Amino acid sequence: MLVEQNGQCRDPGAYVAALARHAVALGTTLVQSAATGFRIAAGRLQAVTTRDGEVACDKAVIAAGARSKVLAAASGDHVLLETERGYHVVISDPGIAPRYPLMPSDGKMACVMTPAGLRLAGQVELAGLEAAPNWQRAEVLLAFARRVFPDLPAELPKERVKLWMGHRPSTPDGLPVIGPASRCPDVLYAFGHGHVGLTAAATTGKVVADLVAGRQPAFDLTPYRAARFG
Repeated sequence: MLVEQNGQCRDPGAYVAALARHAVALGTTLVQSAATGFRIAAGRLQAVTTRDGEVACDKAVIAAGARSKVLAAASGDHVLLETERGYHVVISDPGIAPRYPLMPSDGKMACVMTPAGLRLAGQVELAGLEAAPNWQRAEVLLAFARRVFPDLPAELPKERVKLWMGHRPSTPDGLPVIGPASRCPDVLYAFGHGHVGLTAAATTGKVVADLVAGRQPAFDLTPYRAARFG
């Protein structure tokens, strides 16, 4: 099936880096640290605690992907969030150049050209945040790609094949977690988008901006509340 309306972000890493640079150009202060929790007094947020000290603030957004669960617990909510680990193979100079992103249904994978080369992505592994990667899962993608693209070289030098693994932040019902924390309305959630983080990011950002500014969001956030997990 050919989806004519489909689009592609050719380099998600560069895209996110550009967003960060744009935010800094608008006056944002970028602090690189590890958030550990919050200082809340009388139900109102005073600061975000980090590995390097506190960052004073009156609003905070948890958008930490698969690592959001611990921060949500510090805000009073037990969310059912797990890392749905996915594997990737990137082949530089693959000798082929598909014009469109492809998703072979029998391979349960995606194949797409990027500036770095041909990227093969897929697999689902529930193994937590700290377990070592199982690179055999990436080798499965490479083996299947040889069936999809018979013109791939039979032997690829190791320096032209890059393997990596990423953490999809996934919930049991497939819906993200968006809205205020139970313990403190000054802490807002924006995580758990699973496979569609880049797709859903813009709308989520608009909704969170409305919440921060005290405006009514464009749609009902009830299905996305953290309290749905009990």
